[in-house]
Amino acid sequence: MDIISSVAKKIDQGIRLTDEDALALFQSSELVEIGRLADQVNRKKNKDVVFYNVNRHINPTNICALSCKFCAYSRKPGEEGAYAYSIDEMVAKAGEAVNQGATEVHMVGGLHPRWKFEHYKDMIKAVKEAFPQVHVKAFTAVELDWLARRARKTIEEVLRELQEVGLGSLPGGGAEIFHPEIRDVICDTKVPAEQWLNTHRLAHGLGMHSNCTMLYGHIENYAHRVDHMRRLRELQDETGGFNAFIPLAFQPFQNEMGIDRYTFGYDDLKTLAIARLFLDNFRHIKSYWIMLGQEIAQLGLQFGANDLDGTVIEEKISRMAGGRSGMAMSRSFIEQLINKSKRIPCERDTLYRPVREPEYGSLVPTSDALRQIINRADYDAELKPDDLLHLAAEASLHDLGRLACARVTADVDGFEGSVVPVATVSLPEFTSSDEALEKLVAIFETSVSKFALEPRVIALDLATSASTAHIWSLTEVNELITACRERFPRQEVALWGTKALWRLAHSAGMKLEQAAQALAKAGLLLFASSPAESETDLTSSEVAAAHEALHAAGIGTEARVEISAPAFGSGEPQWAAFLKRVEVFNEVQKRSKGLRSIAVSASPDSFVTTSEYLRAVALTRLNAPDIRNVSAPLAQIPTISQQKGLGTASYQHPAEKVAAVALHYGANDLGAIDVARLSPVAVMQQVRAAGFRPMLRSTAMEQISTDVVEQINRSLRHAPNHTVS
Repeated sequence: MDIISSVAKKIDQGIRLTDEDALALFQSSELVEIGRLADQVNRKKNKDVVFYNVNRHINPTNICALSCKFCAYSRKPGEEGAYAYSIDEMVAKAGEAVNQGATEVHMVGGLHPRWKFEHYKDMIKAVKEAFPQVHVKAFTAVELDWLARRARKTIEEVLRELQEVGLGSLPGGGAEIFHPEIRDVICDTKVPAEQWLNTHRLAHGLGMHSNCTMLYGHIENYAHRVDHMRRLRELQDETGGFNAFIPLAFQPFQNEMGIDRYTFGYDDLKTLAIARLFLDNFRHIKSYWIMLGQEIAQLGLQFGANDLDGTVIEEKISRMAGGRSGMAMSRSFIEQLINKSKRIPCERDTLYRPVREPEYGSLVPTSDALRQIINRADYDAELKPDDLLHLAAEASLHDLGRLACARVTADVDGFEGSVVPVATVSLPEFTSSDEALEKLVAIFETSVSKFALEPRVIALDLATSASTAHIWSLTEVNELITACRERFPRQEVALWGTKALWRLAHSAGMKLEQAAQALAKAGLLLFASSPAESETDLTSSEVAAAHEALHAAGIGTEARVEISAPAFGSGEPQWAAFLKRVEVFNEVQKRSKGLRSIAVSASPDSFVTTSEYLRAVALTRLNAPDIRNVSAPLAQIPTISQQKGLGTASYQHPAEKVAAVALHYGANDLGAIDVARLSPVAVMQQVRAAGFRPMLRSTAMEQISTDVVEQINRSLRHAPNHTVS
């Protein structure tokens, strides 16, 4: 029996998962099925409710006596960037939060070598006296150990005294990874695992609840994660005092472990899901947006999580370690993210009591009509437009992923995820072919030295929004295409911009067919939409005509479909218009056979979330059976997190995490990777970590070179199989 079937059977029978079960799930690449099981377990416990709270993080100081290898937050006294808030400043920050409706103040920070225990008591007391209605959650087990040693008291005595002045509960920080093989390396100066657990045991005995965490994605392996979660499960069996489990994704900036990348999105989601399945005595699993990023955190609500944390307002610890999700989200924005996950938002207090009672409703069973559509899709039957609309509105994300992946072409070695390393020039920025060629040469040289690979495609992007930009004529474009063919004979030359194609033909006084023939004669082999322009204002007839004219001239094309959703509020995406455009391209492919791929993107000025985007990818696969390649291009995936984390490489785009996950929802291609802005190697690491074989695509699929394989393998500690062959 395979691991998914075995775990499903145990869940149905109420049998607790073993360490071996959890380890096998980590080693499995069945993300959709693991997510489906976790979602089922979560909804049985919490129905469709997702919690959040209005809270304020106050990090009193980053001055710390410890020197943990993974920590980018701590500073020594007098070091640049060191700070320490006064108690008055902390009270003022709490007051700002209370004025915004906060019910919780969360206080953790460094171990200040000059602050005595009384100072910590005074900060709690001052906040509680000023705002008695606020719950104060403060001080990790590591901080409490420090305070006990400074005060020459037991930890229980410290907890009692802090409780007397207003401490309400403990956060879960400082747990990191319990196993000594890892703990002794990354934080040997912190309290050992047994002491961390005993500190929380003591707090629970005093009537205080606490959270618990696990820092993953650094040098630990899957077995270390399972060991960590088992110890937490055992303590929860004993005390029942944990509010929530919070997996913390490692942030890569300023650490001493040589880690320079964010966690894989695939691994983030699988960790959330396995936690839900393994930690059967926890009601609440938190998808912590501060460290996961809003994209993966929102998607985590489909993978067993039922809490998105809170408004936070000012969180510095992960931010200084390279966190790029910002330091605050508004109540209304959090509720939008939850609503667009087809869940019910519920504001809670620290102890998970609803501030306002939500409309829980009841779990809606799958309708007979939807079940029939899914059954027909399982047997590869052709889906009608009404069927697809029904799936878009009602099917679970995991059902869509399962149906879509079943239609992805696979070879005997397994699934592939291809990328296209591209050297891109925006032509309106240049006034001559010589200038554009000079830029391309520089891009090639950088790509070879930095990534050990040449771009496979030269992309000439004609899209422009600047009124002062140079407008290229068809003659100039043809001359540049010819020059590129001569200068880069191994590369394919592509032209980007559907609107620009119409403009080129019009300005030359030609029909589309004539312009396409001229471009083919110059040596153009590929045409695609420009990421810099939207095509929603073009009619389906106009878009189809452009592609078919190019196909008639022997030029392959890559189509694009855009999913739109209201920019404000929680409105549904415009599925009917989206599916109609996909259908148009499928009909084009039937007629002319010239489409290489169809890319899914989000329309500008609309609010499409990660879960909605993946639904669109899956629906595209189901609605375009004649188009082999469905692409989830990085440059066109909607994101909320900032592209660049503090101090991290700018090429680590947050869409990398989502794009690789899209391979489990019907995509088999991640589109053009602009080597001047993104790292093809980093993207291929995500592909491999998601359980797929990285490929380079231009006119044909190519194996990646040995040098690139070595680069990919360096970061594959947290992948189902650890190496690329």
